[in-house]
Amino acid sequence: FSINIATQAPSQELYNATVDKGITAMRTVRSLKAEDENDFEIYSNDSLIAAFAKVADVVRAGALVISGIALLAASIGIMNIMLVSVTERTKEIGIRKSIGARRVSILVQFLIEAVVLSLTGGLVGILLGVVAGNGLAVWMQATVVFPWDWAGLGLLICTVIGVAAGLYPALKAAALDPIESLRYE
Repeated sequence: FSINIATQAPSQELYNATVDKGITAMRTVRSLKAEDENDFEIYSNDSLIAAFAKVADVVRAGALVISGIALLAASIGIMNIMLVSVTERTKEIGIRKSIGARRVSILVQFLIEAVVLSLTGGLVGILLGVVAGNGLAVWMQATVVFPWDWAGLGLLICTVIGVAAGLYPALKAAALDPIESLRYE
């Protein structure tokens, strides 16, 4: 069985003195001798803050892992979409190459398409996150904010993912032989 007693120091400067008075009072009530160990525990805001910080770190790490998995899945999805796009547009690529399009222009075209696809997904995700987060903030009567720094970082990450996921399909499109591409059905 346990009893909880809450006390508050009159000021931050008197915090340690207040804790010492509490320990002395508990030792007196429990009839502990000077050589006896305390058979009670004192919890301070510092220990609660430290415990909360540990929980927050675990939640943050979990969110980071989940975000990483989601970004990996998104990049695989973008790569697959771009590979299908290259396959479906093989004839178009062949026509462009036969009338003088350079490899780099085809490469850039498919990279831009991959980045636009990735940024579109990122913008939708940011908007949904802001709406959900601010909706929750309104419901909890907290301050509504727009995390500009996180939104900017998210868009930067989406751009990098778009380039990384679109690079292989873009290279594949740029390397197509125009004659073989025109024969493709």
